[in-house]
Amino acid sequence: MEKHVKLTKSSVGALTATAAVALGMLAAPTAFAQGGGSGGGSGSGSGSGSRLGPAVSTSGTGTLGSPWTLKSQHDDDGPGPVVGEEFEIKTPAGHVWTVTLADNGTSFFSQDVTADATGLKAMSKTADLGIDQHMSAHAVDKATGEVVDGAVDLPAL
Repeated sequence: MEKHVKLTKSSVGALTATAAVALGMLAAPTAFAQGGGSGGGSGSGSGSGSRLGPAVSTSGTGTLGSPWTLKSQHDDDGPGPVVGEEFEIKTPAGHVWTVTLADNGTSFFSQDVTADATGLKAMSKTADLGIDQHMSAHAVDKATGEVVDGAVDLPAL
């Protein structure tokens, strides 16, 4: 016996929206990490989209005194809206840090990043969920064991 499914305009719209979110989630983790503001990196995340709201940021010092800054902002840099996160640590050139960025506790970026003469910078993006998002960063210097933990709350637009 053959069954037929009738699609209404609302079910087609819901299906389209679901597909768009799924595609956005696949593209969102595109990342860029490098030491400082110049030099080599990986990925493609320098960000050419438009900012969609005010940035939030916080700063502090790591367990051995290295200053750091964490910034987050809504952006239209992906297929659909995304949340960008930028993490910087003032650390000597050559130091290798394991850096993890997370959104509401779910990691979307994790890699080793080597600092250059201007320090370390890790940037990435994740899907804008349309809710308040708790953006966090965790980094460990592989040579010294210094730990940096930071977080910011990015309100929904």
